[in-house]
Amino acid sequence: MKGYILSGIVLCAVLIASCNRGRTDAENADGDSTEWAGELETDSTEIIEEDDEGLSLDNHTTEVFGDFIFAFTHNARFRTERINFPLPVTEANGTERHIKDKKQFREEFRLPGNNYYTLILNNKRQMETLQNDTELETVAMQCLNLHEQSMTSYNFYRTNGRWRLKSIQHSSLPKQLEDFLGFYEKFTTDSVFQQESLAPQLTFAMEDPDEEETDIEGTIDRSQWPVFRPEIPGAKFVHLDFGQTYPNPSRIYLMQCGISNGMLDVFAFRHNGNQWQLVGYEN
Repeated sequence: MKGYILSGIVLCAVLIASCNRGRTDAENADGDSTEWAGELETDSTEIIEEDDEGLSLDNHTTEVFGDFIFAFTHNARFRTERINFPLPVTEANGTERHIKDKKQFREEFRLPGNNYYTLILNNKRQMETLQNDTELETVAMQCLNLHEQSMTSYNFYRTNGRWRLKSIQHSSLPKQLEDFLGFYEKFTTDSVFQQESLAPQLTFAMEDPDEEETDIEGTIDRSQWPVFRPEIPGAKFVHLDFGQTYPNPSRIYLMQCGISNGMLDVFAFRHNGNQWQLVGYEN
């Protein structure tokens, strides 16, 4: 598990630095209190380090998406160089318009206002494989709103080793995740439903605070969950679609990466034939 925490650091860098994390919706059962982030600030207030090698991809023959998206979300100059203007935007009703320049893009570019990033995978091995894949040609950065059952997808394409934003699409939630996301929206907003959706015995694993290379592993029952429960991603979050598929429809790993400290929380869900249940947690 230590390896997953370390590999998560690169992916976690994609979040906007100004995002503020909300508490889990289950603790505030009246709904999602997380607000949408406002428009990006002007260049003078963004993180722009022209001499910082971490924001320079000039020496990369073929860009890894994790490196690219970190630079894209932190460097305004780099961002506008990597957008194809006029940028086509497809609305949920199918109509199309265009964002004509960087000023208009800055006014419309928004991400949910929390400081974590979420990956939805079918198995944990996909995480490291996808983040380092240099054969990928398309990646979508998806802003999901489970309350409204809507999604804004920023679609990136790699040409000659370089990633560029080529389109934006507003749509409903991904079809292949529709069943799980319907469950998860209620799981995050209804504390009673969350308690009822726990497996009788949950496996857990967390790093020993006294021994960094040692994990503490065990099981807890439903009654102990309120004591151990970590912050859970709310109903508005960012998800990266690398083209992953879900051949096992009864198993989902939801991975939450923290932007400030490289933490990785892994929530394992399983469909038992009747309903989805949370069956395990790793930190």
